[in-house]
Amino acid sequence: MGNIVLFVRDFQKGAELSERLSSINLNFSFGESIYDLPDKCCLAIIDLDDEKFNNLDFILELKTKAKIKLICYKSLIQKKSHDAIKNAGCDILVTKASIVMNIQILVKNLLK
Repeated sequence: MGNIVLFVRDFQKGAELSERLSSINLNFSFGESIYDLPDKCCLAIIDLDDEKFNNLDFILELKTKAKIKLICYKSLIQKKSHDAIKNAGCDILVTKASIVMNIQILVKNLLK
């Protein structure tokens, strides 16, 4: 399995995600831009509640240039934003409340 990049600046959420990913022996790093992708990166996890990453152009650029799978999360998902985020290239969109609880299953299913 390849490397994972976390576009998460929320310290608590980042710690929770990194703990869950470490427990299933996945390699990950934190990123601030598309230029921070690790070698052999296959997946990005994006916090859409962060203004820096809540950008459809950022999602589209990751999807088209890096050609990686994307898991995005945000506190409140409305139909209009859901459709726009999915159209930009997000493979899986979940709520902030469920991301930590389900991250192991989501990653395993997406990277089969």
